[in-house]
Formats: sequence, structure tokens, C-alpha cells
Amino acid sequence: MPEDFNQAVMLVNPMTDIRVSEVTANFQKFHDDVTTIFPCICSLSSDKIDEGVWCDGPLINNFKSKAPVIGFTYSKVEEALPVVGNLALKMGLSVLDWQAGKAYNP
Repeated sequence: MPEDFNQAVMLVNPMTDIRVSEVTANFQKFHDDVTTIFPCICSLSSDKIDEGVWCDGPLINNFKSKAPVIGFTYSKVEEALPVVGNLALKMGLSVLDWQAGKAYNP
């Protein structure tokens, strides 16, 4: 992925709309690892839902595109983004942070 954020967005954005029938192995592994740390909101009891970091669920559905997009609840982004981003990079996945306007490569 290009290091320049705007170039990265031009490359990645079209891929977010390309749906895939099956989650790829690398995205499945990332999903499984990240939901071990931060459970999918669909697996939380109603009294724990506000403790979730994801803004939607089931989270696995976000990985059914060529370029998955995952979002955090506003109140949890500072806690979750560094952990999730570092895990992605360690697994060889690039990260686009739309709010910060930055592209990160492993």
C-alpha cells in the first residue's frame, strides 16, 4: 500500500465495495485474534454491550470484502486502535486510519 495517505485511499476505497463470498485465511486469523482481545459486540451480554469497542457486529461481516473496514465506538477508539493496529501490522496487514489521515504498512 502506498505510504501517502491520499494515494492509499485511492487504491483501497474501491476495494471496500468488492464483496467476497468467503473470508480469506489471513483476515479470518486477524478477526479471531482481535476478537479474543476485544470480543464482537454480538457475543456480549446486554449489560456488557457498552464495554464493547466495535461499532457494529457481527464483526466477521466486515471482513467479507477485498479491503475490510472496521470501526470503533468513539469512547473506545483510544484504547482499541493502538492494539488492533499493532496486531494487524504484526500479521503483515496494512492499516488505513481515516481519522488520523495516515497509512501504515508492516
